[in-house]
Amino acid sequence: MIVLKILLWIILAVLGIILLILFLPVRAEAAFIGNKLTYKLKYSFLLLYDSDKRGLIAWYLRRKKQKDAEADKDDDSFDADTSVSDDTSDSADLSADDVSDMTAEEENAPETDIDSAAETDAPTPSEDNVAETLADDIPEEKPEKDKKKKKKKKKEKEEIVFPDTLIDKADFVLDIWRAADRPILRIFKGIKLHELYIDFIIANEDAYKCALNYGRISGAVYNLLGWMGVLFNVKLKTVDINAGFGLENSRWDAAGKLCVRPITAVIAGLSLLITYLFRYFIPYKLQERKLKKQAIRQK
Repeated sequence: MIVLKILLWIILAVLGIILLILFLPVRAEAAFIGNKLTYKLKYSFLLLYDSDKRGLIAWYLRRKKQKDAEADKDDDSFDADTSVSDDTSDSADLSADDVSDMTAEEENAPETDIDSAAETDAPTPSEDNVAETLADDIPEEKPEKDKKKKKKKKKEKEEIVFPDTLIDKADFVLDIWRAADRPILRIFKGIKLHELYIDFIIANEDAYKCALNYGRISGAVYNLLGWMGVLFNVKLKTVDINAGFGLENSRWDAAGKLCVRPITAVIAGLSLLITYLFRYFIPYKLQERKLKKQAIRQK
């Protein structure tokens, strides 16, 4: 009993830690002001990465580079040591080989003549034997009727199986799409965009072109903000778009912050799974069983 209680407490502690990790928010900040990009990524109060290359991810990447550099140095030193040892051993082997070659040549001088004579006396294979061996190696060609039958069977299989699998896949994708509309909206609504700052000046020396660009850009920006307000939780700080008639350089200052909790994605995934199972998967399986039973009864 004591062991079971300890295991239960350990499991509860692990679940509590996982829930705490899922509830802590992930924050991202980005700003493009004065033609300079700055960004920052945080997990709750922990800095993960920023534009100055600080944080846990930056520390991990630096450690990895250092380890790779140390490993390369060790490999280079090992290769240098092995090359020196190989040179010394080769020189010793060469001296020993020279002595053995001299003795072998002196001992085997008469034997080479005998071997050459034996080779000249050996019989050569006839042309008939060569033709028979080649004929045995060549595989027999299958009749054309068997090939035509196999081609017909392949065509029949493709005509029968492929459309069914394609229709099943399309139905499966459509079912997931129908079941995923609300969970996806829940994920989007869990994303918070706040302190959104936009300050644009659309400049052009030509007043006509400046007015056209101002109309296009301002319309696109406001439509995008309206679309984002439907999907996400958006809080605007300032949105200011002006036309700079007679100016040479435009200004594109923008900044914003994003916050999301991982638990929203987990909840949305569970709701997607439940809706798919009870709305599409289980009714489909029940219908299949009914159809099979009806087919068996008819037989």
